[in-house]
Amino acid sequence: MANDTAPEHASPIEFTAQRRADLIRAISRAYPPYRVWWSAGIYYAPGPNPGPEGGSHTLYDTTAGDLCKQLAAALGRKGVEL
Repeated sequence: MANDTAPEHASPIEFTAQRRADLIRAISRAYPPYRVWWSAGIYYAPGPNPGPEGGSHTLYDTTAGDLCKQLAAALGRKGVEL
């Protein structure tokens, strides 16, 4: 149907500080041993494995959902969990 198209760009969801903190805790619990944090619009997840330069391996993305996809892949999981 002509009207069954998704918008090209959806507005990002705005979280309160408490909702973002709850989301970050849920992601951290779902993907141990990663610890998730957020700063300046980016979600970060430092991991246990050293990176190529010897420091910690850190995943990051602008959305929590896309970060969860990276975390699932890094841990060898087939789907995103929360």
